[in-house]
Amino acid sequence: MVALWLGELFIEMEDYAEAEKYFNECNSIYEKAEDTDVQLTGAFPALSKLYLKKGEIEKARELIEKICGYAAKTKSRLYGADAEMLKAMLFREEKNWDQSIQHFDKSLQRYKSLNTQKWYVPWFAEFLYEYGLMYLNRNEEGDKEKAYSLLNQALEMFQKIDAKKKIEKVIAKKKLLSA
Repeated sequence: MVALWLGELFIEMEDYAEAEKYFNECNSIYEKAEDTDVQLTGAFPALSKLYLKKGEIEKARELIEKICGYAAKTKSRLYGADAEMLKAMLFREEKNWDQSIQHFDKSLQRYKSLNTQKWYVPWFAEFLYEYGLMYLNRNEEGDKEKAYSLLNQALEMFQKIDAKKKIEKVIAKKKLLSA
């Protein structure tokens, strides 16, 4: 688990090579332990997000398909919501806006049905941030307002948990909306 957190830390520092090293180490540990659940719900999502950031779309797609298959197999509503978010992020990177919105909306509905905004605050705030980025990147009529709303909600949640680096990240993106 520490390797996963270290990978997350290096992503925040935008040291993707070091993040990948730790995520792969984490994945290897879970694989050797035959802990498929944590591998598919911890290591694979972290790696897929990293690959999306690095523009390695096919690597991300391969992992996201495995995650989605596992979420369907387990019938876990939380895993399903997480899988929908990852699909939405994949489609966002491919600039397939309609599919991205569809999966972000499906994920949002699932997260809200689980009341994750109350008990899974950092994750839900990150979800809102990622969803806001979709509208920021698409930049069609009305998108600035939607992006601002989602980013503002994420900012409020990050402020409640005093996540300073996340707060800075959201503020930087919000500045792009006023430029």
